Order: sequence, then C-alpha cells, then structure tokens
Amino acid sequence: MPRARLRRRLQRLAVVSVALAVVSGSSLLIGPSAAQAAKPTERCATPSPVRSREVPWAQDRLQPKRAWDLTEGAGVTVAVVDSGVDASVPQLAGRVLPGADVVGGGPANNDCLGHGTFVAGVIAARQARGTGLAGVAPQVRILPIRQTNSAEDGTAADMAEAIRAAVDGGANVINVSVSSFLPNIQLQAAAQYAEANDVLIVAAVSNEAKQGNPTAYPAAYPQVLAVGAIDKGGKRSEFSEFGDGLDVVAPGVNITGLSRASAGHVVGDGTSFAAPFVAGVAALVRAEYPTLTAAQVRHRIEATADHPGTALPNPELGWGVVNPWAAVTAVLPEESGEGTATAAQAPAAQIATARRPVVDRRPQQSALAFVIVAAALAAAAGAAAVAVPQGRRRGWAGGVRAC
Repeated sequence: MPRARLRRRLQRLAVVSVALAVVSGSSLLIGPSAAQAAKPTERCATPSPVRSREVPWAQDRLQPKRAWDLTEGAGVTVAVVDSGVDASVPQLAGRVLPGADVVGGGPANNDCLGHGTFVAGVIAARQARGTGLAGVAPQVRILPIRQTNSAEDGTAADMAEAIRAAVDGGANVINVSVSSFLPNIQLQAAAQYAEANDVLIVAAVSNEAKQGNPTAYPAAYPQVLAVGAIDKGGKRSEFSEFGDGLDVVAPGVNITGLSRASAGHVVGDGTSFAAPFVAGVAALVRAEYPTLTAAQVRHRIEATADHPGTALPNPELGWGVVNPWAAVTAVLPEESGEGTATAAQAPAAQIATARRPVVDRRPQQSALAFVIVAAALAAAAGAAAVAVPQGRRRGWAGGVRAC
C-alpha cells in the first residue's frame, strides 16, 4: 500500500467519531445511523424531548443572568464547530447564521444529529415563556460550521478546516466540542491561525478519564481554553479528563439543552456540554471588553474562576469553575498596567508560569505497532474516523459512543 494512502487510513482509525445520545427520562436517544447520515436528504429522526420548566441546575449554579444587565453578548459571533445547528428551533430563532459545511452534509443551519444544536443552546438559547432554560449569552450570533454528519465521519483535517472557516466567517469565539487523540499538524496550525486573528477557541478536554486519560486536541494546544466537566456537587465528573492541560471547568452532568427539530429539550452528560458554558462566558467578556485580545479574554476567565482551595492550577479543576458574573465585572490591574492582582485573582504571571508544554501522555508508538493497534480497534469498535463529540455518557450503546 502506498505510504500516503496508509497514512490517511491510519489517521481515520485514530479515534471514534461524533454521535449524539442524550437521556430524556429513562430513554437513551441516539443520533441517526451511518446509513441515514450518508443520505442527508433523508428525513431526520425526531427525538422525544422533555420540557424543562424549572431553571436547570447548571444555569442556577453559574447564574449567568446576573451579568445580563451589563451584557447579553450582543455583537459577538460564536462559531459552533460540530454537526450543524438547527435554525428552526424557537429559542435560537433569528440568531443562527448560514454558516459553512466542510464535509458535504448540506446547509450548516440544519442538524440531523442534534449535537451542535444542543451545544448552541447552552451558549445562546433565548429566554422563553414556560421554561427556565436559557443560554449564557442569549444575544450572540451563532455561526454553525458542520464538521461531521454522523458517528462515521469527521477527521482532524476536517476540524482544522472548520476552525479556519469559523475564523474567516467572522467568529470572535469558537466552541469545539469534538476531539482528536493524536496531534495533527493541520489542527495545530488552525489553532495558531485563530490566535493570529484574535479568535478564542474554547474546547472540551474529552471524556476519556477512565480510558487512559489521553491527550485531547485541540484542547491541549496552548492557544486554546480547555474545559472539563463538574457534577452538581462541584466535583470533577468521573469521565472528565484531567491534568496539566486543563484550564477551567463547568457543569457537564445532567445538562439540559435544546433539541433539534423544534421539539423541546433533551438532557445529556459530557465535556461537550461543559465547553459551551465557557464559550458563552467568553462571548459576554468580548462584548463587554471589545478591546481585550483573545489571550486576555482567556486569562480573565481563568483569573475570575471560582478557585478551588488548593494550589493552582488544580489537576482536576484547573483554575476552577467558570464564573460569568466575575468574568464580566472583575477589575484586573494587569489589564491596565496599574498594579499587580491579588493571589486570589491568579495574576497573569502566575498563569503563564503554570502553563506547561503540551505533552502526549501515551508512549510513542512505531508505525507498525500503530497499524496493529488501529486494526484491532477498527475490528472491535466497527468505527473509522477521528473526531469525537465530548458529550457522551460512559459506555457504549449499540456500537455508538453515547453523549
């Protein structure tokens, strides 16, 4: 087999791809099959949603509405690199741009899988009569960038192309709730491209804590704000990855989000659904402080997090739980050069010193060894792609990693 062809095949065998599954009552809802996803003109299966009338615990914990007297994110564009976003959902009406598709699945403001719509709702769902569910920044624009159609497609190269498309499409913040578990030159270059154009990437750290805690990209790149998940008790979710690359955490268990097809709300777990809480906060900050650079926005979110009572950064919680109100209202002397922030504010020098080079925690593998391992994984899992949504629950369901 030619070397280039072998390299492409190995790349697609690296990890398993995006599949949405959410819990609604006692029902596990899984996205469309590979056969359905291969035919985007087919009618999408309609989920059986719940209707959240109370304020969900995550919104109650973070209280983003405290910041809304100052800003709801108007004027900011948040790109959602995912499975598309359903523009017909009432709580997103008028806020979803046409976007772009890098995998040939049709208009990006449509979403057969549902994962991207869930993510977008955490960021930008408007308040509506009869429900307590609202997004962190309900006045932002959502720029959908489709990077996957199903559980059987999406690559690191596609993700890189999607990030570049988001930057070129005018995004101020990019939410990436998908991951690759192998470093990729194109993906790294895309992260650098975003930074060079003053765009902040917020990415999930993945859900593989109990499967070896492998390094997840693009979250591991130093330009990216890496987000883990906590449960209702404030502890790291058992699936949420941890270590030096973790920046902040947000709720990621029993999260209520929007269902595609205007069908109401669904509930799911994962760092996929923690990341958009932080992306929403980044949007609030960018709206309130339009002159701050992407790096300064990242620092402000880290510095104003609810810090755990330990040395910082904490390997399981990073700089702590994101705090929307503090992120928007705190006075950071280092931003104006008027002095040094207190230790509780985690000054820029402290954060910069604590940042470590990206290190892949897995041992290096020879090309032959990787061929053998990849073939075994392909035979066992029956999947061949590289980008994974980080909203899955633990375990497998019908051969598809559930969100």
